[in-house]
Amino acid sequence: MEERIPSPVAARMIGVKTQTLAKWRCQGRGPVDWIQVTPTLVTYSVRSVRAFIAGCAAATSQPR
Repeated sequence: MEERIPSPVAARMIGVKTQTLAKWRCQGRGPVDWIQVTPTLVTYSVRSVRAFIAGCAAATSQPR
């Protein structure tokens, strides 16, 4: 089974506030593969959070 983490942990890994992560969900941005477990609990797969972080790092390291 895939490891899942709550949104505050995912936000901390990415380096944003939990509220920013919630806003990104509404906008269709941020890590994919999130699940709303209850009205107050959203989880993300660790794999998708790491992929999002890697994608951000790759985008910022490319010359413009």
